[in-house]
Amino acid sequence: MKALLIAEDEQTINALVPAIKSAGAEVIVYRWLLKALDNVEEIAPDAVIISTAEYPRHWKTFAQFTKSGFGGKVPKTILYNSKPMGNDEKEKARSLGVFGMFSSLDKDGLEDLKNYLIGKKGGTQDFLDDGKKYEFVFTNPKSKCLVTGVTRKLGQDKIEFACDVGAFVKNLQAGDVIQNATFGEDKSYKHVCAKVLSNDKVLELRLT
Repeated sequence: MKALLIAEDEQTINALVPAIKSAGAEVIVYRWLLKALDNVEEIAPDAVIISTAEYPRHWKTFAQFTKSGFGGKVPKTILYNSKPMGNDEKEKARSLGVFGMFSSLDKDGLEDLKNYLIGKKGGTQDFLDDGKKYEFVFTNPKSKCLVTGVTRKLGQDKIEFACDVGAFVKNLQAGDVIQNATFGEDKSYKHVCAKVLSNDKVLELRLT
């Protein structure tokens, strides 16, 4: 596995390089993002790790370029956010196909990075906007079984739902409408309907 690290700060580089190597990856370091962008096709990395605080605008350009892949390869783009990223930025990262994000160079942050690289962690669950868990219980409109799980809110009335029993939602498809559902936070609940937007590793729904 080949990983491209894009960062300027020496402390960041010195912390991330050993963590990347511990995942079994060869590391190539670039301190200039635009230079890395010029050479990324030739490098053909399996993963790209970008320090977003050092490139607050250009990381989006890089992610956009690599999103469609090159030479049949689409690298995992992983963001190191030493400064908090707002919800709009997280949604942008998600739309650009960013694989995951971490926000510290401590043991937990570096472990997250390693798990992204070896495939134990990653995907849309890492873009949840506020870290809160929401209550969401519904009746599957096709099987009529009661479904529970872990829910996070993405904003604009969208939620992502990881079912406790995956088989209970396997038959749901984009466009299906859930009529009987309860949604709430902080012990405040309301009856809602939801439309299925996608059903991959998690259910993505829009509440109505």
